[in-house]
Amino acid sequence: MNLELLLILLIGVSLIVIMLGMPVALALGGCAVIYLLAEGFPLTQTAMELAFSIDKFTMLAIPLFMLAGSLMNAARITDRIFDFAASIVGRVPGGLGHVNVINSLVFAGMSGSALADVASLGPMQVRAMKKHGYDEKLAIGITLASASIGPILPPSIPLVMFGIIAQVSITQLFLGGVLPAFVIAGCLMIYIYIVARGRGYVSADPFSLRTVARTFLRAAPPMLTPVIIVGGMTMGIFSPTEAATVAVLYALFLGGVIYRELTFKAALDALFEVASASAKLLFIIANAVLFGWVLTIGNIPQTAATAISTTFESPSMFILLTLVSLLILGAIIENAILLLILAPMLVGVGTETFGLDPVHLGVTMVFCIMIGQYTPPLGLSLFLMKDLTGVPFGRVCAAVAPFLIPLIAALLIMAYVPQVVTWLPRTLGY
Repeated sequence: MNLELLLILLIGVSLIVIMLGMPVALALGGCAVIYLLAEGFPLTQTAMELAFSIDKFTMLAIPLFMLAGSLMNAARITDRIFDFAASIVGRVPGGLGHVNVINSLVFAGMSGSALADVASLGPMQVRAMKKHGYDEKLAIGITLASASIGPILPPSIPLVMFGIIAQVSITQLFLGGVLPAFVIAGCLMIYIYIVARGRGYVSADPFSLRTVARTFLRAAPPMLTPVIIVGGMTMGIFSPTEAATVAVLYALFLGGVIYRELTFKAALDALFEVASASAKLLFIIANAVLFGWVLTIGNIPQTAATAISTTFESPSMFILLTLVSLLILGAIIENAILLLILAPMLVGVGTETFGLDPVHLGVTMVFCIMIGQYTPPLGLSLFLMKDLTGVPFGRVCAAVAPFLIPLIAALLIMAYVPQVVTWLPRTLGY
């Protein structure tokens, strides 16, 4: 059999067996090994590539940022953030919906993960909104949609993964994600305002500067997390991995010294949980890197670049093709897999063929892939919300569906107004 045809067949097989439930690492690694053996490579080469793929200092940033978010969650910091957000926008039509968005915006600067946002803030925010007369369906939809900010605002675990896989500066990606996070929040708040006005969700609670000041002082220490991380990286004080270490130490300081709610047992539980999750993730990344190396050997990126460049002549059409493809694939393939498999190929085509900025393309792609968290049948956030609230899966899907409108609007702004992503990195000299 022609080796190029064999590789295309193996790609198809790997996607099918992943959808059928085979562990992602085994599916990608197995297909890669079969192709390498057919090419005549020794198995020792496969072992070396697997080892070298994660033998990078930057890789340590992933488990460390995961641990920082887990420690923040264990220290019960979310209540203070919620109170501060409520003091600012509680009186606006749809007040608690806006509180929900701001809460996610702030917590995103500590967790860097949509699933962490849903798990830690979701039950509390849904209960609070239902208690104040909000429809359960609307409460679930807002909570899920606002969690999409997590993977964009630094410290973003998906952006770290993207930077490693696609060899793009993590510092630039972090800076590039700041303004888009506020664009996402703005689009969601406009949509919530329109819906709330129509349904009469208006709070009568008075606005109080004293309350804002009091709640701000309580919430200020954790809100400094992204400032410390991004500021330190921008000024060259520490690297992304060192920034992750600082984030862990700061989380321990906040939870154990400032608020004194982080017990030794809770910290130990968080450590074991993150150790298990990061080991699985790094094994998947290693096999995905091996799979990507195999694609390069088989000239798949080059073939795709030629096909795309001859079919689409403008960068805008390439971006549209990329977004549509990722939105469709995000509904049936786990998001991290899309990021690991497609990122190197699409970034290579976009930058080399169409002259697109890799940071702009990276942040846009990550957000587009993360929207897949909210589309069945494989939206992990949907299943998590179902488990947390006990609401049937179909009702959870129906709740978040209308919020795809503002999320896709924010995506299009990021995609076709690249300055939203590139302005801050360039202004700071990157």
